[in-house]
Amino acid sequence: MINFYWKSKGLRVKPAMTITKGLRVPAMALVLGVCCLSSCDLDAIDEVGAGIQPDGDKIMVVSDSFDVSGTTVSMDNIYAKSIYGMLGRLSDPVYGDIASSYACQFYPTAGFDGIVEGAGIDSVQLKILYATFIGDSVAPMGVSIYPVTKLPANYYTDDPTPFYDKNTVWGTQAYSARDMSISDSAYAATEGAYYRVVSVDLPKEIGEKLLLEYNKDERHGAYASPEAMAEHFPGVYVAPTFGTGSMLNIEKTEIYVYYKREYHLTASDGESDSIATATSASVLTVTKEMIQLNRYANSNDAHLLPENPDRMYLKTPAGVCAQLTIDIKQIKEKMGNRKLSNVSLELNAEPKAYTPGFSLGFPGTNAVNTLNLTRSKLLLLVEDSVQTFFEGGKIADNRVSYLSTFNATAYSYQYANIANVVQRAIDQSVAENSPPQPLRLLLIPVQVSYYVESSYYGTTYTDHTVAHYLAPSAVTLKKAPGDIKIRVVASDVK
Repeated sequence: MINFYWKSKGLRVKPAMTITKGLRVPAMALVLGVCCLSSCDLDAIDEVGAGIQPDGDKIMVVSDSFDVSGTTVSMDNIYAKSIYGMLGRLSDPVYGDIASSYACQFYPTAGFDGIVEGAGIDSVQLKILYATFIGDSVAPMGVSIYPVTKLPANYYTDDPTPFYDKNTVWGTQAYSARDMSISDSAYAATEGAYYRVVSVDLPKEIGEKLLLEYNKDERHGAYASPEAMAEHFPGVYVAPTFGTGSMLNIEKTEIYVYYKREYHLTASDGESDSIATATSASVLTVTKEMIQLNRYANSNDAHLLPENPDRMYLKTPAGVCAQLTIDIKQIKEKMGNRKLSNVSLELNAEPKAYTPGFSLGFPGTNAVNTLNLTRSKLLLLVEDSVQTFFEGGKIADNRVSYLSTFNATAYSYQYANIANVVQRAIDQSVAENSPPQPLRLLLIPVQVSYYVESSYYGTTYTDHTVAHYLAPSAVTLKKAPGDIKIRVVASDVK
């Protein structure tokens, strides 16, 4: 048996080949084998593939980390175009109190067909329908209904005080989120198909005026169009009056004007008939064509806004959000003219301590609301594009806006690659031949509406609208020096 050794640059390597007696190896094969072995050199420890590239084709890839600063900013007036709202009050021992109310206009969906001649209005009720709630199910709460004078043609969470008559109360009602009119067994058996309801009696005069309007002419007056109805009946303001501990997720708001209706009945012989009288209702409801002005008031949270060296906060709805600042000048100096291929960002959250009172949940958990097909996420976008983004009903494009969700395992929000928005800031400074300006981004909790499409190959979920998150939530993010970093990878472009 013959042992061959490979010796290169003073290194003696264990046997590379063994030939057993009786086995004939062609001389050329042996030479080629030795040549192949001896061709290995220190180039083997170079970057993979780099050793065979011509010098002019080599691409230099560099990476580095950069600190990101953060602070807490107020966001108390948000664009909230939605027929969904919140009603109630909650108190969080860490993040403060939240109260929610709303003002809305109505769309006429049913008139006074077949009303008994000479009969009037039996009663009028406003129904607040909801399927879910947050907080204590049996906390005693109260609601009052006020007449709206005229709503502004926008959907911002403005203070509704100038738009309703606070000296006139149309109705009040005490309630608890539990809704004792529906048994637990019935609700469980239908998997929540029932809406829970808070019913508030309104003055009969409201219904009588609507009946007069309906009988006004052949087109039924204000019932002819939503615009005409909004002019004749501007709407109502729904506000909590007493109690703290629960907040209802409002799905629908409707007004029922009850009256006696005549029904013509035909006997089984098909000839004789009769007239029966039963209760029916003319219905007004809130739809997407009408304005709903949601209002959120945050109190006892002033401690969240002053500059804190270690923490920044997010709180919804219409509370505070986080602002991040990236030093574009520093990145440009380090990376030169190379193009950014990857910029990753991670934001770490602080665990929530147990408190005996109610505690707000995390925003952006990707929790699904199956009733209105939305998911909760955390939006990162350029600060000066907030208005156009939400008013335009846009979706995250991964160029100037990005979505993430809370990672419960890592206790953080992670953005895999925000290179496009950072590169855009660099390119803008080059185009304007000006010093790079800091890039300011906002972190805003949102609810993402999506379509569900099923096929033979599976189910797909397609986002179509992003709106502000209107449910109560809050989180504390770490921002001490070194807590927030971006990892930047850049390369030469040939």
